[in-house]
Amino acid sequence: MDDEVRHPIIVDTDALIAVANTGLWPRLTDNLHVTTTNVCYHELERHVREKSAYAPEGTRERWVHDGSETALRPFADEENGAFTTVSCVPRPHGEDAGEKAVRREVEQNATTYTYAILMDKHGRRAINRVFDRRDETGKAVAPPFLLYLLLDSGACTKAEFCRACGDILKGEGWTGYQAVQAAWEAIPIDCGDYLSDDLLP
Repeated sequence: MDDEVRHPIIVDTDALIAVANTGLWPRLTDNLHVTTTNVCYHELERHVREKSAYAPEGTRERWVHDGSETALRPFADEENGAFTTVSCVPRPHGEDAGEKAVRREVEQNATTYTYAILMDKHGRRAINRVFDRRDETGKAVAPPFLLYLLLDSGACTKAEFCRACGDILKGEGWTGYQAVQAAWEAIPIDCGDYLSDDLLP
């Protein structure tokens, strides 16, 4: 698992859960190369253990359980070199340990990463400051950007991309103006033909 192969895209726990809950996840695992940290990997394992697979459909608990279980599979598959896990030393602890681990990994290997994909807005800001301080061109972006990279690679249609982004927004409960704006940041696609106005920037 800890093979220390670093791909240019690093993703935190919550972002993996969000994207793994979309119908585009199988295509993403076939077409993109993604890295996460051992801390995020263990958080996903903990969610699978602690959240109920039998929680009612549409609940937060079920969303987190199912997304974690789905996200773990390609990282746990030792034959899959496209999804790698790197060790974070020293290992952070606490509620936002996964996010801190991604930040620490970017601080230690800033030249490696083109994109850091995180759920938390403050976490993204902190990582963007790291990239800026190092004069690197890397960027921290919200989870829908991972789907944009899939669209950009030609592995899905615009309609599929837009609908999957809508699934993330609804599944994560991102209904407020600022949350919706942040979700679409850095994505140069107009999904107005596919999504309702409340899900658009």
